[in-house]
Amino acid sequence: MNFDFGYAVNVFRNALTKQYWDVDGRTSRRDFWHYVAIYVIIFIPVNIVVSILPILSIVSAVLGLALLAPSIGMGIRRVHDLGMVWWNGIIPFYNLYLAAQPGEQGSNAYGDDPLARATPPAG
Repeated sequence: MNFDFGYAVNVFRNALTKQYWDVDGRTSRRDFWHYVAIYVIIFIPVNIVVSILPILSIVSAVLGLALLAPSIGMGIRRVHDLGMVWWNGIIPFYNLYLAAQPGEQGSNAYGDDPLARATPPAG
């Protein structure tokens, strides 16, 4: 899997704008890890600034709260891609194992195969 920064930004933007509270459907492994990469790219500089200027810790807290819902949704849709119920994604360490596994091929109870999508998510 190659990292495509533009694609990752589109995935992240799509999660924030079109799928903010969405826990239905499936998310591919590629989209999940692209989302995580942009999340980390955003949080590292924010937390560096907060460590230098603790008075700005509210920025980190607000950002964390703002990204909580789309992050939970992304994780649940990723577990759905494996054909599992949402609570499998909240088991510590097991959730990381699951996030690295390939999804079920074809449709499952949670929707169509995200890899069958012809184009990347629109930004």
